[in-house]
Amino acid sequence: MQDWEDNFQMLRLKRKELKKLPDSFKVDCININIVPFKAGIEELFRKLTDALVETLQESIERDAENVRSFIKKGLEKLSKNPKSVEEIELMNKHAMEIGVEKGSIVKIFQGCELKNKMIK
Repeated sequence: MQDWEDNFQMLRLKRKELKKLPDSFKVDCININIVPFKAGIEELFRKLTDALVETLQESIERDAENVRSFIKKGLEKLSKNPKSVEEIELMNKHAMEIGVEKGSIVKIFQGCELKNKMIK
């Protein structure tokens, strides 16, 4: 996630630097217009931003699918009504397993929220 943050920050800084450049330079008696150059660089920045957003969205989708899968599996394991002591023990075992996995899933979910904020 730090890579996306660093790249978005770098793009913001480079855009500011690009805006600071003058629109033309004077070399001896020749005036050189660099507006087309600046427009081309801005287009590259836009494409890079689009690529970053797209990869970020794909990462969010993968993480969200992991969270959904964890919830679905947990519900399947715990939604049954136990009818014997063995089934109660099995459900307890499943609950413990889910509790162990929950920490990593919560981190993935929080990462999704942070990535979502980056996009906005």
